[in-house]
Amino acid sequence: MPASSEAPALVTFRGGFVADWEVVRRLLELEARGARLELLIDGRIRVSPPEALDIESRDFLRAHRDEARRVLEYQADDSHLFSDAPGGKYSR
Repeated sequence: MPASSEAPALVTFRGGFVADWEVVRRLLELEARGARLELLIDGRIRVSPPEALDIESRDFLRAHRDEARRVLEYQADDSHLFSDAPGGKYSR
């Protein structure tokens, strides 16, 4: 069976968010190269500096735009990391 018809490897994040591992890996590689990824209101993804985005990565992001947007929009609920104990660091 050709590799292109294989099911994608998935990764599950906190809160049950599931994403295609290849998309996550590519986004992490871009960040490791110093790229900053920003979602624009029109749905595009801005990569800065532009030099961090090679042609192969650009084509990959275009082909997987929706999944990349979902990954970039994901935010884990980290509320359990903060304490509301009286006198605690995060008390009001």
